[in-house]
Amino acid sequence: MADSLHQVIIEASPATVYDAITQHTGIQGWWTDTCETTNQEGGHCHFWFDEGNTLITMEATRLLPNQRVFWQCIGGPDEWLGTELWWEISQGEGNTCTLDFKHMNWQKDDGLFPLCNSTWGSLMTQLKHFCETGLVDPYFHNSVASVS
Repeated sequence: MADSLHQVIIEASPATVYDAITQHTGIQGWWTDTCETTNQEGGHCHFWFDEGNTLITMEATRLLPNQRVFWQCIGGPDEWLGTELWWEISQGEGNTCTLDFKHMNWQKDDGLFPLCNSTWGSLMTQLKHFCETGLVDPYFHNSVASVS
């Protein structure tokens, strides 16, 4: 199995980072402009890409406010199915925190894995920028106003 690992230091509070990961307005600020999120364990998050033609569905398996977010992919590209997103937020000095991110349990390290790994690195920069400035600039833009 292959895991994608990333770490970023963010000049923001753990609460700001947690909200950027779990709130739809947060996700829209750095990842994709079309999504639905949940704040309850067992709930589902939906993320649209490719003009709304690609849907990835995650189950929120563990949510510890301002500390951890665990999601498992239950819908999307075959290579994503069963993979897990793991976010660990640690308080740093002053108004900083460390975010450790893993996209785990890929069945192989070829196919979509290398592209997704590189993209997650860029996404961590987007997330850091959004948390530190509040400026909305999602990495993925869908041309559809709303996907239902």
